[in-house]
Amino acid sequence: MNVLLLWLCFLIDTQALFTPDSACGKTKGCYSDCGDDGTTFLISWTSDSTAINFTIQVELASNADQYGAVGLSTSPQSMGDTSVTSCLMTNSNAAFTVQNSYNTGRTNTPIAPNPTDGLSGTTGSYIGNLFTCSFARTIANSNSQVFNLNNDYYILYARGTVSGGNTIQQHTPSGRSFSSVKVDLQSLTNVCAGVDMRVKAHGCIAIIAWMILANLGYFIARYYKPLWSSKKVFGSDIWFLIHRVLMVSAAVLTIISFGVIIQGKFTVGSNNFERSHPYIGIIVFCFVIINPIIGLLRPDKQSKYRPVFYWVHYCIGAGVLILGLINIFIGIRLEEADTSNQAYYVFLGYESFQIAMIVVLEVLKYIEGKKAKDVESDREMKAVHSDGVADKEETKKDKEDIPYAWTAKLILLCVHVIVTVILPLAVVGIVATSTSSTD
Repeated sequence: MNVLLLWLCFLIDTQALFTPDSACGKTKGCYSDCGDDGTTFLISWTSDSTAINFTIQVELASNADQYGAVGLSTSPQSMGDTSVTSCLMTNSNAAFTVQNSYNTGRTNTPIAPNPTDGLSGTTGSYIGNLFTCSFARTIANSNSQVFNLNNDYYILYARGTVSGGNTIQQHTPSGRSFSSVKVDLQSLTNVCAGVDMRVKAHGCIAIIAWMILANLGYFIARYYKPLWSSKKVFGSDIWFLIHRVLMVSAAVLTIISFGVIIQGKFTVGSNNFERSHPYIGIIVFCFVIINPIIGLLRPDKQSKYRPVFYWVHYCIGAGVLILGLINIFIGIRLEEADTSNQAYYVFLGYESFQIAMIVVLEVLKYIEGKKAKDVESDREMKAVHSDGVADKEETKKDKEDIPYAWTAKLILLCVHVIVTVILPLAVVGIVATSTSSTD
């Protein structure tokens, strides 16, 4: 089921690509995300004695009121203190207008009194989902917030929606990027988008939390806890302590990853694929806090509410684990992650392995409890005291009756831990060091 859901996430990615311009770096300067298979945006320019001639091209899913913008900044990875020129597509692509504005922190303000001063030659089109807008901007301008184009700047790109016919809204989460170096707009250089390291850090922390820690915590509690039932630390089974340490660590890392990426305003993308990532992230974050609290409220073994507690705690844990893994896959697919396709394939290999482990372990679980009227998971939970101590005699008898199942579980545990650590660390390495242009 997980694999099918992940492939569904892959298929509903509506972010399209268009062919890079072969003239980039030869007869025009260019800035894009530099994908070998295509690009999602392209800002190109040529210069003459008095102006820079810009062209903005962006793949957009519809002809609703939207904009594409080029920004110039003296600081890397910053949208603040930026001179912006935006091309607005309104009236179902019937009108294209260009305006200058200035970013102060997170606020964008049109240049007063005349936001079109120094702009001319505006043309635009929307054909086959490709937004194209061309205009000329004078090199020099009397307004200090319209930067002099003789200087070098970091180039920023943004896209988003337009309201009221002339007001640009904040860019979409994946609808922004910045150049990795300062650019001379008088040159014909071909520049690639830089990477926001906060996005990389957020993804890497989440991968460790959910692909390693939460995954092993879940599997140990559901399938491997009888292996340590006769060994205790501080009066509790070792499996219980390991499960608790792993899940608390996963929760702490999830909170850290959330803090790394949050920017004070909750925004979503322009299509269903992008839009799902922050929503799922918020759900996971909430239940990561709720489920440990439920665990602390665990009723005593003899309580009539113990089965209710078990199923609530189990269902929330399993459900959040699935959501967390799906959200990691979605995150890898986002434009801002700027990650090689190798990460997708390693992730799918990892998830396929986990599905195979579930099938094998469920078969072993059935063999171990084939003479019982209830499934083993229910029986084992009822045999656990409030301090996490299992019924020693019952689990010892199970081990003596079916020794091959226990030996198989020991071998599977070793293989499971090795694969569940190595593959996610490989994904972390790919996410941290690769870009979409390395495919």
